[in-house]
Amino acid sequence: MSEQRIIIDPITRIEGHLRIEVVVDENNVVKEAYSGSTLWRGIEQVVKGRDPRDAGFFMQRICGVCTFSHYRAGIMAVEDALGITPPLNAQLTRTLMNNALYMHDHPVHFYQLHGLDWADVVSALSADVHKASDEAFKYCDTPYATGADKLKEVKERVEAFVKKGNLGPFANAYWGHPTYKFTPEQNLIVLSHYLECLRIQRTVAQMMAIFGSKNPHPQSLTVGGVTCVMDLLDPARLGEYLTKFQETADFINRAYYPDLVMAAKAYGSEPSVLKDVGVPNLFAYDEFLVGRNEYLI
Repeated sequence: MSEQRIIIDPITRIEGHLRIEVVVDENNVVKEAYSGSTLWRGIEQVVKGRDPRDAGFFMQRICGVCTFSHYRAGIMAVEDALGITPPLNAQLTRTLMNNALYMHDHPVHFYQLHGLDWADVVSALSADVHKASDEAFKYCDTPYATGADKLKEVKERVEAFVKKGNLGPFANAYWGHPTYKFTPEQNLIVLSHYLECLRIQRTVAQMMAIFGSKNPHPQSLTVGGVTCVMDLLDPARLGEYLTKFQETADFINRAYYPDLVMAAKAYGSEPSVLKDVGVPNLFAYDEFLVGRNEYLI
């Protein structure tokens, strides 16, 4: 019986590289599998012997994308160890910052990190912009950045890359592979939203900076509360957060969510997605505090 060892190193589209090795037989059945993290930062060693109040500031350097999650976890670990419960307003401020991260990471992961695995950019160049514009209305009553003129502009921008013989950020993919399921028009819709997401992620990063002072690696959390009291007392800063929240939510509701639905319909019968895979259990956690002992459901 012949066996083959397959190595994928690194696996990208994740924060921190991963190496996967599998041994398959002649029927393509996996007989052995190994995984290993190949990017070790050692931050847990760095914080040894240091002031516990600094743990969050060091730990958030694990990642520059989901930075706030590690920051808050490091702060909360110390609070838990010392039996400290921050004031309600401080906890609600952390919710605002966590919400900014949540609204940033999901669309960015969907479009920038793995969107090009299922959206064929080159195919979009053969799309009919009017048909694409009509297609967008199947998934949203008021679709985002999918008017015929806008789609024509997007198409021309990418065509300029192609004419130069360089796809720029869209290079090194499997364009034309039969596993791509979208029509050219659907690909053009996603491409438009991909480019729009590059702009929106700047806006939502500014949301984080309003109460976090900067992004990535905000610095306004501290053991026992937050340090951005002056911003919280300034109605203009609260209004600025609300405006940026509304702009980001508009993109999520009119672009990101409709594209999720469109992708689900296109790939709903994909064997590599469904074979031997199910979701018998869903892990959930009270994450977004919106009032005293009240969480967003």
